[in-house]
Amino acid sequence: MEVETLVRLTTEGMLLCLYVSLPIIGIAALVGLGISFIQAITSLQDHTISFAVKLIAVIIGLAILAPWGASSVLNFANEIMAAAVPS
Repeated sequence: MEVETLVRLTTEGMLLCLYVSLPIIGIAALVGLGISFIQAITSLQDHTISFAVKLIAVIIGLAILAPWGASSVLNFANEIMAAAVPS
């Protein structure tokens, strides 16, 4: 395997990690921001509410986005195997 191919695959792998994890992180951040805003309005300062709602939102997001993320990772793994073991 050439150095250029290795650098390209490494870059693609890091970008794939970013693309697969970014929607879940975005969901957690937006839900956390929304819950914090609601807690600030209602003067309810219980931290467990924020964690519980974020956990539920992230689990729902993972259930929805898991097939897309898994297929992306599988396609990348197939690309790496094709580059590592040329036929």
